[in-house]
Amino acid sequence: ELWPFDQKFYLVLNLAIGGIWGGTVSPEIFPVEFIVDYVKVYQQPCD
Repeated sequence: ELWPFDQKFYLVLNLAIGGIWGGTVSPEIFPVEFIVDYVKVYQQPCD
């Protein structure tokens, strides 16, 4: 039986700016950087 994660895959990270909850965005804040130092992926132990 094949499992979906028995192959290479990508992890997508996103930072949303503005929107309905965030309100309007001032153009003065750009350009900005979204710097990620570390990402840790956990796996549940098998029963």
